[in-house]
Amino acid sequence: MKNHSLFSFGPGINPLYLIDKWLNPYIHNQQVTLKNKPLSVRWTRRAQRALLKNTQPLIVEMQLYFSCVIKKRVLFRDTVNFDIAAVNDKLSVAFNPVEAASCDPLEFAKSFPEKRIFDSSASQKMHPKYLKIDYKNQAWQGEFTI
Repeated sequence: MKNHSLFSFGPGINPLYLIDKWLNPYIHNQQVTLKNKPLSVRWTRRAQRALLKNTQPLIVEMQLYFSCVIKKRVLFRDTVNFDIAAVNDKLSVAFNPVEAASCDPLEFAKSFPEKRIFDSSASQKMHPKYLKIDYKNQAWQGEFTI
């Protein structure tokens, strides 16, 4: 459970969050085509510095995880065995709707078990529009919108 400071205000009105966003804006922007759809990828200066230190491209996988609930996940990987789209020589992106192996809440919370890539006609109509990437406290962070 996350401990939100300032009387449990969400990040939208937390002054520390707002100051961090102001000091570290998403200034880098690149449009790519992912699965024949446009995707706007934005990242911060911190992320750019971390990308430049990498010897191999970072692969950002956006997952739409179908289980008892639908969850958006952003995973940062070194290698994958599915199609990716290069943003630049240091960054690539991918999007996969994924079906869960089970609907057990404990297993879901612990390890997000994947059964297969979800390839129904409805899931193929969903695609990300925006991806934001940051590198904060020695860890990659990302979020995307559908």
